[in-house]
Amino acid sequence: MTKLKIILAPLLAACLLSACAVIGLKEKTGTHGAKFTGDHAALARCVTGKLQTDSRWMIRALQYDVRRYPDLGATEIYAYPAGSLPGTYPRNSPSNPDAVISYAPPVAKIHSSRPNADTNSDVSPGYSFVLTIKRTDNATVFATLNGKKYEGEIAWEKLKGCSAP
Repeated sequence: MTKLKIILAPLLAACLLSACAVIGLKEKTGTHGAKFTGDHAALARCVTGKLQTDSRWMIRALQYDVRRYPDLGATEIYAYPAGSLPGTYPRNSPSNPDAVISYAPPVAKIHSSRPNADTNSDVSPGYSFVLTIKRTDNATVFATLNGKKYEGEIAWEKLKGCSAP
């Protein structure tokens, strides 16, 4: 009977650990959408600026791919975890202590509207969130945010702070 306990105890422990590991694999995501006052380009600059100066290291370390669509009156902000932004190499990676890192605000890339906007083949997977700000009229914009719950909630609060009351 003792041999059976000796064999079963590690086996049960391994099963329990593997069951617990599977439970925590799913990361929570969130979606937001609302109307704000302001200009899409100015709001995008404000949001990225506030996120880059946030006191939380995980938020401050995010890297951004900002895309502006003048013909649509829209701006997209793709936020990537440190080192995941396309074009990040060891020479400019935030995790490399010898890297030459630019702490300047991200420069928006100007794009024309895509005819097949449903396919984002030029967007790298693994982003933390995407914030889309689209002009609705001369004074207001409609913003949507999709992505990881933690980073997305913080970005949404920063957007609320950037919008004029």
